Amino acid sequence: MTDWLSVLIGFIALLLTIVVPLVAYLNNVAHTTRAELSNHKTHVAETYATKNDVKEVGDRMERQMAKEFDNLKQFLINRRERETL
Repeated sequence: MTDWLSVLIGFIALLLTIVVPLVAYLNNVAHTTRAELSNHKTHVAETYATKNDVKEVGDRMERQMAKEFDNLKQFLINRRERETL
């Protein structure tokens, strides 16, 4: 009986030798990842455009494109008129 008890204690000790450092490592990795994610969120908030900024740029581009298409249309109409004369 004592042999089995010794084997069981040895097995538990071996298991704890592996499990405890593994849990500590995983906890450290999770903490580091959480800190990096927090820093990344701060960087994104400081650096990148907001939804309203992107909408304003899109609206401005759309107005400019409409204006330029009208200019191109007028150019082609004028060119066709000159060719028919």
